Formats: sequence, structure tokens, C-alpha cells
Amino acid sequence: MLEAIRNHAKGWVAKIILGLIAVTFALFGVDSYMSGDRSGGVVAEVGDTAVSREELTREIQMQSERMRESLGPAFDRAVTETAEFRQQVLDSLVERKALLQEAHKLKLYAPDAYIASVLAQIPAFQQDGAFSPQRYEAVLRQNGRTPAQFENELRQSFMLETIASPVALGAFASNTALTQIARLVAQQREIAWADIPASAVAAQVQVTPADVEREYTARRAEYTEPEQVRVEYLTLDIASVAAGMNVSEQTVADYYAANAAQFGQPEQRSASHILIAAGKDADAATRAQAKAKATELLQTLQKAPARFAELARSESQDPGSAAMDGSLGSFGRGMMVKPFEDAVFSMKPNEIRGPVESDFGYHIIRLDSIAAAQTASLAAVRGAVIEELRQQQAQKAFAELAENFSNLVYENADSLQSAATAVKLDIRQSGWMTAREAPAPFNHAGLSAALFSAESIKSKQNTEAIEVQPGTLVAARVTEHKPARLRPLAEVSAAIESQLRATQSAKQLADKGQATIQTLAKGEEAGLNWSPFQVVSRQPSPELDAAGVKAVFRVNTDTLPAYAGFARPDGSYRIVRVSRVLDAAELDPMLVASIESGVVQAQQRADMEAMVALITAGLKVKIKPNAVEDQ
Repeated sequence: MLEAIRNHAKGWVAKIILGLIAVTFALFGVDSYMSGDRSGGVVAEVGDTAVSREELTREIQMQSERMRESLGPAFDRAVTETAEFRQQVLDSLVERKALLQEAHKLKLYAPDAYIASVLAQIPAFQQDGAFSPQRYEAVLRQNGRTPAQFENELRQSFMLETIASPVALGAFASNTALTQIARLVAQQREIAWADIPASAVAAQVQVTPADVEREYTARRAEYTEPEQVRVEYLTLDIASVAAGMNVSEQTVADYYAANAAQFGQPEQRSASHILIAAGKDADAATRAQAKAKATELLQTLQKAPARFAELARSESQDPGSAAMDGSLGSFGRGMMVKPFEDAVFSMKPNEIRGPVESDFGYHIIRLDSIAAAQTASLAAVRGAVIEELRQQQAQKAFAELAENFSNLVYENADSLQSAATAVKLDIRQSGWMTAREAPAPFNHAGLSAALFSAESIKSKQNTEAIEVQPGTLVAARVTEHKPARLRPLAEVSAAIESQLRATQSAKQLADKGQATIQTLAKGEEAGLNWSPFQVVSRQPSPELDAAGVKAVFRVNTDTLPAYAGFARPDGSYRIVRVSRVLDAAELDPMLVASIESGVVQAQQRADMEAMVALITAGLKVKIKPNAVEDQ
């Protein structure tokens, strides 16, 4: 089981953690989902936990950024500004909190050995190929985290994965369904088409000034520019404080001399084991039986040590290591459960010891080898030592600087200059921004609320020093303000008229197209100029975009020819004639495999939604009115 835990760490969890370190380490962790930051006001309650407005705002921002990264040029910011999008994000937070509460209820906790093994697999925490406690703490400190916070995130990630695993593993697709879907996907159709241009209905499109004014009045909010501000601001953070710290060579040498044992690779030990499983919740009789079995194996090995690999393969109840003759590979202190570790690090090479009791059961352990600790030279770790010293000094200096900074921006409310001079910062200027479209650091809910408050806009005084993320304080003051403005009708009338004409044209073209299709369905000619016949698949092409594919493959082909129509991006309306349906002679195995993956994922999603619904039904979930309207 220990080996299984170590192997599991190389999969989904390692990828999640690497992603956290590379992308979102400095934001916020899963722990906030459980504790609920109430500083921004509660927008939802899930059982005993809450979703704060600030927490929701941060999650909306993070989800928006993920969409931007994944979609690239296709990203539409307007999508992330809708109430529907914000509601989806809030729903996901509620569901996550519900799942975590259920996992707590079921006591799905991550063992310490599991957490240690996960940490050991993260390259960012390694030095010379091995886990380094000093590097681990330094990386976390640089990102405003503590080991307790980060390890709590790992534990909760484990809980979410564990509670979801039965749903994921229980989904499967039937062969009959796969075959039917694959045949539909592989099907082709022979078509020809004819286009009705927008000019065919241009004479019927009529937009009057009254129509424009009516549209303007009905949708005033869309033609209103939101309130905007420009600000000047100061940012005080630990990183910049650390960068300005001077560390003498003597200080570096002294620190290295005092902590030389911490640099380099600690002692590593290679061991093998035979596990007779008995969980910590097993009854006394079961554990006694397991211990007796382990004792019997130990007695056998004391007489015939060479049989260790054989007995590990046949008797060990840790499948991962049993397949490797019981080998657990190399590990340092802190990577295994304590009773197991204490035994291994007190043994001599080739010694066999047992039974050693742990939460997993009873172990017969053989120490295979010892790799002595190696200390790195000062030259090799000089950079790391300097960085560590800078961080230590910065941590001490930052608290004093932050207090002074906060006092100065408050006491000198009409200017940031005193604070800037005292802490040696440059006053920066922002561009125009709205509350919803504000760049960092102004996208922080607390800072945004302070800047767009009526008092800040009227007085143009400093905000308080606000912590926008751990170790980063921002103070700002409004320098210019533009109130929300309804754009005059004259300014937007041309755009409104163009939009109304396009809408009318599309409707009249669709009506004309559908009337033409009805004529064709009766067997009558409609005077259309048909294209040559072409065989098409479900893959979009220049001739048949996604809307066209949907129309062609959705039309009923019981009677041929069949007709369908769809609007094109250029404003025309295309009528398609389906003359033949071509089924695939053989199904591509890769296509079937791809469909199977999609079907299984769809079932997993449906099953997961059902499980979440069942869990939330058992909790008191309360969404506050207008929870997503004021984001």
C-alpha cells in the first residue's frame, strides 16, 4: 500500500500541484473553499461553511483567465461578464464545498505518508534530485504560502479525488451504443446547395427612426458607458523588499557554516517489505490474525533470508511493491509513516525486522542499502543561501514597513508621497478602468470596492493599505473620475439601425428560405441554381460550416431528396438538397475508441452531477439574493 501511495503521487496529484506552482500558486488554495473568507460578505452558505463575495470574485477572475489561456484569440470577455457565467462559477464553488464536507463526514483523509510522497515528487521542491525541506519552505515563502496551508490543499485535493473516484471508475459504455453512435458519426451524405443572397430581401427591410428610438429606449443599459476612474497607487510587497536586501559574503559564509548539514542530499535508505494488511479501523481479532501471519513469515525468513523476494511476491498485500519483490526504492526521512521510518533508520544493511505495526497493517522489513548524506559546497548553494537570507531579512523588515506604510497612507490622506518617500517606492499611474474591467491589482474585490466608493471618488483621498494577496499591500487614490454615461442617441443610432437591418434581413431570408424548402418538398422547382453534387461528412468545411453540418445531418432522410436550410456568416441563406445517405462499410477502431472516451466522460459527468445533487440535498444550501449581480 505504501508503494501504491508513492505511485499514485506521480499521477493526477503531481500534475495538479505542478500546475499550482506554475500558474496559480500566488492566488488562493482549496483551503479557502472550506473556511470561507467572509471579509467581502457572504453570498452563499453550504452547511457549516460559506462562500464570501471576495472568494467568488477571485474564482470568477481565475476561471476567466483559464478561458483566456485555453481559447486564445477566440476568447470573448463578454461571456465572462454575464450573470449566467458568474452563476456557474458560484454553483461550482457550492458543489466543491459540499463535496469536501461529505469527504470529511466519510473521513476520507490523506495519510501523512501520502502527503510526504507527493511532496517528494514535485521538482520545484527538489535539490540535486532529492526533496529539500529548505527549498520547499523557501518556494512556499516566496509565494506567500506556509507548509501547513499547502499541505492542507494537498489533503483536500486528495479528498475530492477520493470521493469522486468511484463515480469515475464506475462509468462504462455498452458496445451496442458505441456501434450505433460510431455509425452515425461515420455516415456521409451527398448534397448540393443553392444560396439566397441578402439582396433578395433588401427591398423589404424597413427601419424607421421610430424603430431606432424604440430599440434605444428598450436597451438603454447596453448603450451606457460604465463609471470609470484613473488612480495613482503604491505597491509594497515582500518580493521587492527582498530584492533590495544586501547580504554580505561573511553573512553567507556564517549561515552556510551553521546550516551545512541542511545543504545537499540527506541520507537515503532503500528498503523492501512484506505487508500483511490490517487497517487501523480493523477489529482486534483481525489485527491479531494479521500479526500472527507476519510473525510466521518473519520466522521463515530468519531461517531462509534468501526467500524474501519469493515471499514478497506471493504473500505481500501491497500489490505495487509485491510485483517488484517487495522493493520500495530509496527514500529519506519524512517520506514514510513514522513506525515504518523509525524501524528502517535504525536497521543495518541486509537486516530483516518485524512485525512493524503501522496504520496499514504489519510489515516485515529488509534494509537493502544506505546512501550516506552528502553536503553541497558553498559555491554550489551560494545563490540559494543568499535568496534564503534575503527572504528572512525581508520577512522581518516587511512587518515594520507594512505598519509604517499603512499609517502614512492613513495619516496623509490627501497624498501618497509621504508613504512613497518613507518606504522608497515610486508612485504609479493607472489607465482608465471600470469596476468590472480592472487590471491587477485593482481586480481585488476589496480594493475595487474602496476605489469606486462614493467617498473615495468625492474626496480623492487615499484608500487604506489593502492586502491584495499574501505579502502584497496596495494603497491608491482616485485622481480622475468619469461618471456612468448614457451615450446620446445620435452617437449610436447608426449602429442600432445597422443591427436592426441585419436582424430583419436574417428573419426575412429565413422565412423565404423555409418557404422555398416547402415548395421543393412538394416536388416543385423553385428556380434555384444548384451547385455540383458533393459528399460531405460531419467535419465542418468552407462549403459547410458548423451550422450547415448540423442542418444537413439533422434533416430526416426517410424520403429523398430531403431539404434543409441555414443562415451563413455572410448574411445569405443556404438551401441544401440531400440526395444520398452513405453508411461506412467498416468502422475505424480509433473512431470507436474516441467515441467510447467521450461517452464515458459524459456518463461520468452525469453521474457526478447526480452525486453532487444528492449530497447538496442533504445540506442546508442558501444562496443570497443578488449574489452574482454585483460582481
